[in-house]
Amino acid sequence: MELRICKNEDKEIVSPMIVELMNYHRKLTKAPEEYWCTIEKGEQTFNSWLKEGNIYLAMEDRDVIGFFYLEFGGDNAAWLEDLYILKKYRKKGLGKKAMSLLDNMLINENVTALFVDVIPRNISAIEFYREIGFDHLNMIQLRKNYDSRLNKKDSVEILGYNFKKY
Repeated sequence: MELRICKNEDKEIVSPMIVELMNYHRKLTKAPEEYWCTIEKGEQTFNSWLKEGNIYLAMEDRDVIGFFYLEFGGDNAAWLEDLYILKKYRKKGLGKKAMSLLDNMLINENVTALFVDVIPRNISAIEFYREIGFDHLNMIQLRKNYDSRLNKKDSVEILGYNFKKY
């Protein structure tokens, strides 16, 4: 397995993966249809990601199996904005293997910490990140909905406060 930096020529491969990832989140949160991602929006997202951060393709036997999207900030920190592995490659340890390559690359580049945000409903992502070493609670992001259709009923208690679980 290897990681390679994504180029503009990879748009046709990565854009549909972006759409699938974004719509997985929309499905998970039961968002109204107008919030779902289209291929045009996936292409726009790809273009902005190439300008703002780095997209790394995870390659297995010359096949693209997924991607990481990272942004870098102060104090040599990195933010894992998105991680996607194609469905047919999931549950085979390849995401963990790709993450290990990313970890080694970031360590070699003297990155001091890697941050990731996770939707509270995405239990499988939380479990995955815990398994690969994400063990510090860094920030709690709060949300205020103006579109009441986005309101949720499930709740979670954090630090003695009750919040709706998005």
